[in-house]
Amino acid sequence: MGLSRKQKMMLVVLFAGAFITMLNQTLITPALPSVMEDMAVDQATVQWLTTGFTLVNAIMIPVTAYLQDRFSTRRLFLISMALFAIGSAMCATGVSFGILLGGRLIQAAGAGILMPMTMTVLMVTFPVEKRGAAMGLFGLVIAFAPAVGPTIAGIVIDQADWHIMFLVVAALSVSIIVASMICMEARPPITNGGTQLDPLSLVLSTMGFACLLYGFSVFGTSSNLWVSVVTVVVGAVGVTWFYKRQQHLEHPMLRVDVLKNRRFLVGTIIGMLVQASILVSGILMPIYVQSLMGYPALVSGLVLMPGAIIMGIMNPVAGKLFDKHGPRKLGIIGMVLLAITTFGFGLLTLTSSIVYITILYAVRMFAMALVNMPITTWGMNALPNSVMNHGTAVNNTLRQVAGSLGTAIIISVSTITQSLTTPMFGASEGTMLGINMAFFACTLLVLVGTALTIAMVKSKPGEEAAEDEGGRHKTLLQSIMKTDIYSLREDDTVRDAMELFITKHISAAPIVNAEGEAVGFISDGDILKRLSRQTGTVMDPIVLIANSVHDETGYGERLDQLMSKTVREVGVGRSIGVSIHADIAEVCRVLAQNHLKKVPVMEDGHIVGIINRSDITQYSMREYLAGHPEDAVYCDEGAGDDGAPECSVEEEPARA
Repeated sequence: MGLSRKQKMMLVVLFAGAFITMLNQTLITPALPSVMEDMAVDQATVQWLTTGFTLVNAIMIPVTAYLQDRFSTRRLFLISMALFAIGSAMCATGVSFGILLGGRLIQAAGAGILMPMTMTVLMVTFPVEKRGAAMGLFGLVIAFAPAVGPTIAGIVIDQADWHIMFLVVAALSVSIIVASMICMEARPPITNGGTQLDPLSLVLSTMGFACLLYGFSVFGTSSNLWVSVVTVVVGAVGVTWFYKRQQHLEHPMLRVDVLKNRRFLVGTIIGMLVQASILVSGILMPIYVQSLMGYPALVSGLVLMPGAIIMGIMNPVAGKLFDKHGPRKLGIIGMVLLAITTFGFGLLTLTSSIVYITILYAVRMFAMALVNMPITTWGMNALPNSVMNHGTAVNNTLRQVAGSLGTAIIISVSTITQSLTTPMFGASEGTMLGINMAFFACTLLVLVGTALTIAMVKSKPGEEAAEDEGGRHKTLLQSIMKTDIYSLREDDTVRDAMELFITKHISAAPIVNAEGEAVGFISDGDILKRLSRQTGTVMDPIVLIANSVHDETGYGERLDQLMSKTVREVGVGRSIGVSIHADIAEVCRVLAQNHLKKVPVMEDGHIVGIINRSDITQYSMREYLAGHPEDAVYCDEGAGDDGAPECSVEEEPARA
């Protein structure tokens, strides 16, 4: 993908760290029934091993935006992996539920730093047009862990003890730490956004999210309803205060103002709904397969394996499809499939076929691949690189919070249903009905996400621009490019091109097909090459003697022959353009490398504007003068000797 060797080595180490953290999250899934039995805890308590993990992830992610502004990638990676290794060792030696939960929370602190940092590195390292493929590759790496994790855990649990799983994770974490010391350079921070750590903001976010999670999680088990209500209210106040405070701080801990970008907001909300609905299956499926159907832990892992493999294979495919076709079709197909399969889980019974469950879960994971990375990348592409770390932090925070709160609420629905129906139908039927109701609740969340995807996610050029009336959410190129687009059809002749150049006072134009997609480019330089006298050298294949060849055709004859040729024959046979989400540096690179004065601005294969060298010069000068007002140019009309404006770079003269 055009990366240096050092960049590739850094990505390999980062991907290895992300893989081991994801492996850890899936290892716990088949172990939940064993933990419940060994430590005498119920479903509502054991779910804290999952919801507590995601909650601490969410609490740490806002801090990560600050850390990325202060520390190098190498140092931050070492800190995160060290925390993760310590937490894994605690879980491996934990003899009580409290120690096990404490280890999981320390693991989560390390993972909460690592995952958004890796996403930020990817978004900054790769250009916009390659981010879908990069995120797909990242998805492939982290999806391989769910593919093998549950099966490995099932074998270990059936043959030995679940503590050994965490011992292996701790050992792998230490080996990755050693590799990072060798392979990663101590470079400056990824970004320098001026973020400062605000202690009150940290307290508010921690308290707010923790209280919300605790209040919702004990709703179905607390004997005193007021405990849940008061805790939820306190949590809501804390989160609201945190949000308001970030907007008024000169250097916020988390740039929540990125949520004002409507496209980013929509992508984040869809991701939250999907995350809330998907995490529940990781808790409920092992309980259903092992506790209700009586299968061993290995079978529980094997049920999840095909779906994880399919998701791993589809992630890079979905990334490439996103780069080519945009997010809308992928998102709609994925959300509809996700809704159907989630509803299907709500119809499970105590006698459902294990093959049917495996297929249903596999289709569900296929749908997830079509939604997850494409929608996330679509939303992230709306942000400039300067706030990319805050965008990833906000996106990951809200997704993890949604996963934690969604799991807590849906498990509470399951627990309440189970407690109400068990006296009437028995323990097994009561638990089964609780699981059914939990998946029905998940279906409602997915349907809301489906409606948002259909209504708000756009792929066609112009649709989002029309929605962003007034320029409130325009990309940088949208704000400075020219929208007067002059193009040539692929069957137009060179004469048509020359007439266009003369009448519109332009020097180049893109070539489009019948569908309006850019397929080439022609400039006055391409025409000049064909009008010039052609000379060259050919090799006689028999005697191996080089002979010079001279073109004796006259200028007028060459001109006549050229006029009837199509623009596809004369122009460049590839589309030269820049993405509408590209930054100025990328535009400068394309113009310079191709020796162009202007270049089309593309969105999903279609031309939506033209960017000129002069547009970039004017924008750059405005940006420079905005930061250096002392260098601004001021002119006095008619002050010069010849009556022309006299300009200087001195301070603006005082005006009466």
